[in-house]
Amino acid sequence: MKNSKISLFDLIGIGVGQIIGSGVMILTGIAIGKTGHGVPLAFIVAGIIVAITNICLATLGSAIPANGGQYTYVRDLIGKKAGFFYVALLAAGQLVLANYAIGFAEYMKELIPSINVGIVAGIMMTVVFLVNIMGVKTAVKFQNLLVIVLVISIGLFIVLGFPKITTFKPYTQMKTIMPNGFTEFVAGIFLVRFSLVGAEYINEFGEDAENPGKNIPLAMIISTVLVSIIYLCVGFVATGVLPIEEVAYKTLGNVANEIFTKPIYYFFMVGGAMFAVASSLNAVFAWAPKGLAVAVEDGWLPKILAKRNKKFNTPHFLLLIFYILGMIPIVTGGTLEIIAVLGNNIGLIFAAMPIIAVMFLPKRNKDAYEKAYFKLPRWAMTVLPIFCLFVFAGGFYSNIDFIGPFGIGVMFIYCVIVAIYAKLREPYVKIRSKDDK
Repeated sequence: MKNSKISLFDLIGIGVGQIIGSGVMILTGIAIGKTGHGVPLAFIVAGIIVAITNICLATLGSAIPANGGQYTYVRDLIGKKAGFFYVALLAAGQLVLANYAIGFAEYMKELIPSINVGIVAGIMMTVVFLVNIMGVKTAVKFQNLLVIVLVISIGLFIVLGFPKITTFKPYTQMKTIMPNGFTEFVAGIFLVRFSLVGAEYINEFGEDAENPGKNIPLAMIISTVLVSIIYLCVGFVATGVLPIEEVAYKTLGNVANEIFTKPIYYFFMVGGAMFAVASSLNAVFAWAPKGLAVAVEDGWLPKILAKRNKKFNTPHFLLLIFYILGMIPIVTGGTLEIIAVLGNNIGLIFAAMPIIAVMFLPKRNKDAYEKAYFKLPRWAMTVLPIFCLFVFAGGFYSNIDFIGPFGIGVMFIYCVIVAIYAKLREPYVKIRSKDDK
């Protein structure tokens, strides 16, 4: 029945909830260190980039509405090996799990200066891992509650923070917008871009949405624009209340302490910042194993990896993989900046693959493309994805100096290993596919 379907309003709510998370709490300070008063402009440019990317992905959601995710699009429109390559990079990109755990610890340290950030981050990672192993049924409701608290916290940050801004002159001068040069400004754009992604997951509701061909693209764009405006305001408050050197490469706690009374400050730090980081960490553990699980079903990985716990019906081995990935930077002493930049660059690589899939849609599934409610002209199905790919490449290049030869080498070796494994494993996947038919 129509009433049982997810409406446009509901889809927008889902999109906003997916986008708003801990990214703005953790990455804004790092971006300030790179761009100074250019952070608001960085949010605007990042919002435009994400919106164009989502327009491309929306064509897939409109033409082939399915509860399968980006892995399915890459697999079906580019090829099986490409699908596995995508999910392997997606898994590696979850090194950013450490970002959430360390971010939680950094905010706690502002309340309790004597704590050890590494130990608290490790404990937080372990607690969330165990919670997901046990498969808490109330996780979704709890997650929604945390998002509501976070939105209230950000609202208070903006409303009470704007009157504290004494001048807007630094936002009009090139030397304060790009104090470290254009390359660092671009790097800042791609850092805050990471805090704006999430609307693409609306594609997951293709079979459940009301009029998906129309409403999914609209919801993706509207939710991205709404959150971009919210983050733009956060950027002004974060850079306009205190001197840049007091907020660069730090959390928003310093600014919050300046604009809030003590009770509201504690509400923001605990209910907003720390809970938001915890909810994002929990969300990644919830959705990240899904792509690998499908890859296991397709035959790319041993069946045992998708084995489920008899008591809780959770994929404990897949969860363990992500737990180990998240713990590596914590154990090795990685900083928020290092993890954010490395994870963002890996993310740019695997995020490019569904964009490439868009270019194949008119040829590989012409019927679906022609019948789609929302579709770009054929020229745009090539031009916009190519534009996105150039932008992604620019973002990757802007961080090459920071990552260094060692980081680039590690990513290259990982990609080569994945490509070799995919080539060797492909015959088994083909045989299995025939058997399934």
